[in-house]
Parts: sequence; structure tokens; C-alpha cells
Amino acid sequence: MKPRKDKKDMTLKEKIIENVNVLLSAYAIAFVIRLFTIEAYQIPSQSMVPSLLVRDILMVEKVTMGARVPVLNWKVPGFMKPERNDIIVFVSPAWKSPGIPQELVSLLTLSLVNLDNTFDTPKNLVKRLVGLPGDTLSMTNKILMINGKPVQNDFVITSREVIYDRLVQTGHATFDLFQEAFDGKKRIVQHLYGDTGFNREEVYQFAEIRVPKKGEVITIRDKNNYYKTLLKLLVERESGKIVLVQNGAFFIEGKEIKEWKVMDNYYFGMGDNRDFSEDCRYFGFIPEKNIFGRPLFRYFPFDRLGFDVNETGNSVKKKSFF
Repeated sequence: MKPRKDKKDMTLKEKIIENVNVLLSAYAIAFVIRLFTIEAYQIPSQSMVPSLLVRDILMVEKVTMGARVPVLNWKVPGFMKPERNDIIVFVSPAWKSPGIPQELVSLLTLSLVNLDNTFDTPKNLVKRLVGLPGDTLSMTNKILMINGKPVQNDFVITSREVIYDRLVQTGHATFDLFQEAFDGKKRIVQHLYGDTGFNREEVYQFAEIRVPKKGEVITIRDKNNYYKTLLKLLVERESGKIVLVQNGAFFIEGKEIKEWKVMDNYYFGMGDNRDFSEDCRYFGFIPEKNIFGRPLFRYFPFDRLGFDVNETGNSVKKKSFF
């Protein structure tokens, strides 16, 4: 093995080669770390206010839940299952790839050139997990029911907040903040206050649904219309085929599908900002294979730096969420 030359003794070509090798090594290390262990993620919307605000930057760890390899769509096994009340980071089940070349560009540039996760085609989402595989959920007059039990819902404070559209401030609205509690776990959620002109009444309630569990067989015809809407999305995604609905029945390629055997464990996530969150109520259940991370700590803005990103009843009384 030849002894390493001192830089002053190197030719210009040797110096260039060494610098390129150093850069490639640094890139390879950053690539592996970002892909499998930890990654920065900026909050693009107000769906998780008040705990996560627009433009907050999180470090998301991927080891416990199991990283997800883009392009190949491989799931690296984790050693923990998501739990109810966790904030999870996942690939939206509604996301559609813009193409392998675009995914590769995003992957190889470490998302500096981001072609597969945009406002028009959101890929990675952050929501609060409220339903586990096998749970039953429903919502009436802003009160969430889990497995037949109402979630405790205590009023905390009324807050005046900025409304955003694609990171641009578009106005203000008033919200009522509540502390929800279930099985000893708490979170702060919010709903629009009174009649503010926003037509989001449909999110205040939904009929009972069951979060699908791997291996169970779901009959179709005896389900309520809202549940059928979510099941239609699930069946289409698992089968890769279009489901036609006629008189409450599901048809694939002209054949009625009376029941469906579920291929994965599913979860139900909602935004803490309940009336300003596009979540499972709209795009359907989250497959376990899509969940790849959870917030480790928030490092920007610096006055909000910390490992616990969850607000509490006491903390929101002392803060402004403009």
C-alpha cells in the first residue's frame, strides 16, 4: 500500500480526484443517513395546528417505524408499531408517482430538486393517529368515538389565527381549542368557531367505520355509505383495478365483489386542526407499509426547538399561533 501523499506534493489531477472522492463519500453517507435513519421535513400546511405550525422544520426518525425505500417501494422492517395518538409521517395512500425518472431525481438530489412531492401531488404527510387496525370510529358534533367510547373533549381557549394557502397568508379565522383525552393520552385539537363563512360542516361528523385489519374479510353490502366510500378506495388500491358502485354493490370488471380480504394492516389519521385537514376522512385508510417515521425533534424556528412537539392545555394559553 502506497503512503498517502501530502497535498503540497500532489499534482492538480491528483488533487481534483481526491476532492471528488471526498465529496462522493460525504454524499454517500448523507444519502444513507437520510434514506434509512433521519430526515428533515418542513410542515407545508396548517393541518396539525396548534402542535405543528406552517414552516416548522422537524427531524423525522425512520428507524423505529421502518424506513421506506422510494422508487422500489420497499419497506424496511421497524421494531415498533404505531400507537394511537402518535404523530406519524407517511406516504399518502392517494399519492401517485409522477414517474420513475422524477422519483429518481428527487431521491438522488436528496429532494433539493423535488419532483415527486409538491402541493399538487403531496406525497409525505404528517397526521395524528386516532385509529388502530380493528378499531371502530365515528364522529358526531365534533365528538370522536373510539370503540364505542366518547373521547373526552374539554374546551381550553379561543384563538385568532392566520389562514394559509400554499404557505401564503390569505386571512384570519377564529378557532376553539379543545383538549382530547382517551386511554390516558392527550392532545390539543381545534375547530372553527361559529359561522365563519367556511363551509366545512361535513367534517364535523361521520358514520361508524372499522379500521381494516390484515387478513380479515369485509362484507360490502351491509356497510353504511361513508364506510363504503373508504372501502372503495381500499379495494381499488389493493386490487389495482377500478371499482364501480351500483345500488350499493361493488363491481370489478363486471363481477360483483361481495367481500374483500384485507391485505395489510390499516390506520386512521386526522389533523389536529380538524376543519383544515385533508386526512383519512377524505383519502382513506393508511396502509402500515406507508408509515415510515415520526417526529424526533423540532429544530426550527429556534424559539420552538424541542423533542416534544405536542402542545398542552397550559401551553396553548400562553402562546399566539399567528
